[in-house]
Amino acid sequence: MPSKQPNSLIMNTGSAINRDMYYMSCSFVDRTFDEPYSRLFFYQDKNKDKWFYHDLPDWHVVSTCFPPPTSGATRKIYALSEEGYIECFSRDAISVEKIQDAGLDPSSKMYGYVNKIKYIDGQLYSCGHRGQIYRRNESAWEHFDDGILQKNKLIIANTDMSFMESVKLSIDETLDLFDIDGSTGDIYVVGTDGFLANHDGVQWHKLPRLTAADLHCIYISSSETVWVVGSQGTIINGSARLGFKVLARKIIDADFYSATEFQNNIYIGANNGIYKVIDNIIKKIDITAKEVSSIESKDGVMWALSSEKLLRFDGAHWDEFVHIDN
Repeated sequence: MPSKQPNSLIMNTGSAINRDMYYMSCSFVDRTFDEPYSRLFFYQDKNKDKWFYHDLPDWHVVSTCFPPPTSGATRKIYALSEEGYIECFSRDAISVEKIQDAGLDPSSKMYGYVNKIKYIDGQLYSCGHRGQIYRRNESAWEHFDDGILQKNKLIIANTDMSFMESVKLSIDETLDLFDIDGSTGDIYVVGTDGFLANHDGVQWHKLPRLTAADLHCIYISSSETVWVVGSQGTIINGSARLGFKVLARKIIDADFYSATEFQNNIYIGANNGIYKVIDNIIKKIDITAKEVSSIESKDGVMWALSSEKLLRFDGAHWDEFVHIDN
């Protein structure tokens, strides 16, 4: 339905559909974190009404995914909640399924929340708290995290520690995975405290830690270089086969959340705007944007989603789309 609700919104995460359409999940400014409610929007630049939405009450959508459409097939887009619920939305139908072990509801294994859904070579993947990694087979979601998943209890009774000390130790030792990407036989995951691992088609290999910064995003460039960006201005690139190197760390006072390639350059979405990598030099783009959670090139344009507005760049000009409810 077209959007007419007057409530102010925060744009949280999204996916580009094509050069004229974008899908995003938003939350309401006046709701507390323990009152999850997501409103999913299509922005359609060529449509008179522009903004169309449907609601997911009790959902905190943390990630969306748009698999490349195939000829003759209906386009589908996915939204992942932190509890592991997944909505598949298309013009023909809407369906919901659950990653059974994910989340913190009573039916789960209590491993914790999931953070990302990603389409890799014909299959959907998800990753999250305590090293959870899942892969969607033909009928259900299965664990893909052997050697990574932390199955131990969150808080272990220890007579030498107070309860709060035990909680802090648990937090410090818990792995949270923020992104997964790659190709069949060469899949990467990244997470807290510089965690980086690669699946070679047989098993997971934990790669050497090059930083203590949290790593938020993986992007595979056209040259097959793996770019990883994270907190404290961290940029790492390379591959599992050739090794990784630190391109930048702490030289920029920003947290990096997302990355893409556009017109042969790497662009990075950050908490304080958008950056561009030119000959291994990081330069800030002259545009105002906060909390750029998603940045993606599609059909000759680059989309960037900030908390306050949606942006589109054609290589020469920036378009800014402020939500009608804001």
